Amino acid sequence: MNDKNKTIILHDTFLYKWWWERLILMMAKALNADLASGFFSAWSFDLRKEWFKWKMISVSSEIFKKWFRHLKLKWAFLFNTWFLKDYDKVIFSGDSISAVRNCSKNTKKIYYCHTPPRYIYDLHDLYLRKVPFLLRWAFKLFCFVFKKMYERDVRKMDLILTNSINTQKRIKKFLWLDSIVLYPPVNLEEFKYIKTWDYYLSFARLSDAKRVDKIVEAFKKMPEKKLIVIYGENDPQKQKIFDLAKWCNNISFITLPWNIGFTDYIWNSIATIYIPIDEDFGMSPVESMAAWKPVLWVNEGWLKESIIDWKTWYLIPKEANIDDIIEAISKLSIEKCIDMKDDCIERAKDFSLDKFEEKLKIIVLS
Repeated sequence: MNDKNKTIILHDTFLYKWWWERLILMMAKALNADLASGFFSAWSFDLRKEWFKWKMISVSSEIFKKWFRHLKLKWAFLFNTWFLKDYDKVIFSGDSISAVRNCSKNTKKIYYCHTPPRYIYDLHDLYLRKVPFLLRWAFKLFCFVFKKMYERDVRKMDLILTNSINTQKRIKKFLWLDSIVLYPPVNLEEFKYIKTWDYYLSFARLSDAKRVDKIVEAFKKMPEKKLIVIYGENDPQKQKIFDLAKWCNNISFITLPWNIGFTDYIWNSIATIYIPIDEDFGMSPVESMAAWKPVLWVNEGWLKESIIDWKTWYLIPKEANIDDIIEAISKLSIEKCIDMKDDCIERAKDFSLDKFEEKLKIIVLS
């Protein structure tokens, strides 16, 4: 394969070993694609130690070292991505689409849209409330400019893929564009064993939109129940949630810098808890079911579309009140969760890596 007949995937940042980084690696492997990113963190995958054997390009190494990270990332994708002209297929992921203007005229441009930027669109008010009052004018100006840039760049794409019907509807609502749903996969080979059933588990990012604070508040009222929260070092609401759980012996926080032991924590749980606001797509529930563990979910967003029966989950109202969480936990007993394990693994097969790779190749290579 010569350089003019190759595919490259451009992802904004490899910051952790979360599901979107794993997704990009799975896509690269399936397509024999090169990889480029604004930043490869020491906390994320070391591609030299993975199976990855193609070209890896770092657009910038300074993005997460100083102030104005988002602006630096935009700058890097705008002015440091001329190498894209050497590829006939470019897949954009995350906040990298500013680089689309550096593709050649005949390049096939594909955007895997995890979601239209939520700080600009559906969660704008939530982000605005976190900005100091005197700086809100600057945030609004920033969002206005980036919204114009984003909408101009996304219309240069030849094809838009997305991770769920929920996000597909969001793309249609805010951008008036069509897209194709391609569910992210889970590697079922990583989730094979059931060990003990000891605690409830949350492994969503510690941010306001994930509502982990409500999970912690619920377990503060249930000292007889154990909760483990897996978090990332750069999670935005980390200290706030730590403070909520201060002096609570039944709540533990664990960070896994290299994701070592991640599957063990799921295997040893009773069930997992995932209650984000109108989630576009969440790998946590799929990984939970792959490990034969049911999920306490919230009744909105992608989670609703993934429900096809009443055998793998327990649903609470979308407001996710603390009393609703407590009631659900009381019903998700160890015995009940063990009864649900076979249905969980069957549902997880719908998100298998084989199905994902087959559909991806049909879409991209056709």
